[in-house]
Amino acid sequence: MVVRARETNEEIEAIGYIRQSDQRQDKEDISELTQLRKIEQFCESNNFKLVKVFKDIDYSGFRIKYTKRPGLMDALKCIEDRPKVRKMIFFNLSRLTRLKKDFQELQGILNSHQVDICSASEFVDFSTPNGRLVAGFFVDLNEYYSDNLSEIVNDSKETNAKKGRWNGGPAPFGFVKTADGMGFEEVPERAYYVREIFRMAKLGKGPYLIARWLNEQKVYSLTGKEWTARRVRYMLTNPTYAAMQRWKGECYKLLVCPVLVSWDDFNYIQSTLFGKDKAWKGKERQLLTSVLICPECGSKMHSRYMSHSKQKRKYVCSRKTSMGAISCSSPNHDQESFEAAVINLIANMAEKKYGYESLIPEMKEDSDNNNSFSKLQDELANINNAEQKIFDDYYLHNKIEEHHYELSMRRYGKRKAEILELLDKIPLPQSKSFGDYNDAIQEFSELINELPNDDKRRSIELLVEKITPGAPAVVHFKWGETREIHPRNIEKFKKKLILY
Repeated sequence: MVVRARETNEEIEAIGYIRQSDQRQDKEDISELTQLRKIEQFCESNNFKLVKVFKDIDYSGFRIKYTKRPGLMDALKCIEDRPKVRKMIFFNLSRLTRLKKDFQELQGILNSHQVDICSASEFVDFSTPNGRLVAGFFVDLNEYYSDNLSEIVNDSKETNAKKGRWNGGPAPFGFVKTADGMGFEEVPERAYYVREIFRMAKLGKGPYLIARWLNEQKVYSLTGKEWTARRVRYMLTNPTYAAMQRWKGECYKLLVCPVLVSWDDFNYIQSTLFGKDKAWKGKERQLLTSVLICPECGSKMHSRYMSHSKQKRKYVCSRKTSMGAISCSSPNHDQESFEAAVINLIANMAEKKYGYESLIPEMKEDSDNNNSFSKLQDELANINNAEQKIFDDYYLHNKIEEHHYELSMRRYGKRKAEILELLDKIPLPQSKSFGDYNDAIQEFSELINELPNDDKRRSIELLVEKITPGAPAVVHFKWGETREIHPRNIEKFKKKLILY
């Protein structure tokens, strides 16, 4: 089935691709090293020159689309940049993908570059007639295997839950897993604080007060970080502390698990401050809270009322509410004037800098390009959603272990940085639908002040990486540029207040 280069006296360049799933039980049998050796043996046997090997470690070939795998995307980019590459080699077809649709798309991309895909362990070159014949069979088999495995795993976890066994994931704060991993044991010095947290919540204490108390006691989370209101909220919504396990919306009794809060008390707390339907959903989210970073300590900043009259707000470092006596000493910032200054800065930049004459006409968006503006924006939105899901799976649902959480967040962060770099290189597309760009930009700079607050906030989040308030405040844009906003006044009451 394989066309040997030595028979044609022609040196053929090849690249290798290695993928290892994050949930395989046979990692030793199909390890990274095993795959690499098989690829090298295949190249040596067929006299191919292996020029580079690309990897995707801890990436599923079934749950994650091929476009979201950085190693595979780098391999396709290499094929574009090196016209001499004619073969792409992997351990077996399941390493490339387990989805028939993805395989067909990848095959089309590689065919357009005249690159053949080869399976080293199955010893098949899919560019041959026989190889193409068996490819469909292998793809169907791999997709069936993954579908069937998913059903088996779900059935197994449901059975575990009904039998009172732990379904997996990291042990919550205050617990350690039993030797068989099916339940938990109490860590006395931490379990004490868990009981106190639930007791305080039952008395009506809010998450900020509880986080402040924990930090004053110098108690740190499992990752060694200070407590925040959000971390406290996740703990108080975790039924594991009541010796219960949530699976697909239902709660099941855990047979081997200490009870740190009674089930009745847990349900009472959910019905008061900490239930899902009671959580704040951002309906009145302030304009700059997602991008403001304290210049003194690097913490997030939040909006607070200046007085009990609740007529004016200020932006305050979050450590002032969570750290008590050792709070941050940074000044406060008048919210109304600060927000207006940021909006005016963006509007003025749009009007003065991004007119038609500053665009590069020959660099326009190509809808067929994988790096087009719209596709990069869609991928960026998908990564943000994936980061939120990973965060919830780890902190709220306990579905994944800490090392998988940290690895995933690093991987998403790396890809986001790559996307933002690519977006910086794409200028605004030319269009005849809206007239001259000077007119369009002028209209935008006027209308941004008329947008509803929620739309303004989204616009700022798309453009701004972070803002560090001060005298002056520094606005860091996502394309690397910084701009300063100078205060118009600094008032001194009990604490310093900066107005812009």
